[in-house]
Amino acid sequence: MSGLPRDVYEHVRDLALVIVNAMQAGDDELCEAQMFALRNYYNEQTALGFSHPFLTEAVADYTENAAEAIALYELALEQARACPGEPVHTKMIALAARQIELARFEQAEAFLRDGRTEAVCSGDLDSTSEAAELARLLDDQN
Repeated sequence: MSGLPRDVYEHVRDLALVIVNAMQAGDDELCEAQMFALRNYYNEQTALGFSHPFLTEAVADYTENAAEAIALYELALEQARACPGEPVHTKMIALAARQIELARFEQAEAFLRDGRTEAVCSGDLDSTSEAAELARLLDDQN
């Protein structure tokens, strides 16, 4: 991840791990507190003039409002243009998933197609599988 300071990566990774563990444990209070902490960290970094698609994508991943998450994924894709080597397929696939939530099927299809292609090219089997599952959801809508 080009240009991402190690301390930022580790902080975001640690917050995300607590969020995921809290979700799996059904601890809504801890989950919400950590999502709030992640959003605050993002806001602090942005106020300091630091932005990175990894951080923006992480916030989008843990944003409950689909429309807000879509805007963050779109921003992460824009930020990725300035970061050579930054993966974009995860952002595109997650963006497609959120668009499906809002019944924006045509937009979802375009991002899903491109994200799936990038995932295959990069050898990311988890993302390729996720994209295939989303493609089946889209097929069911058509």
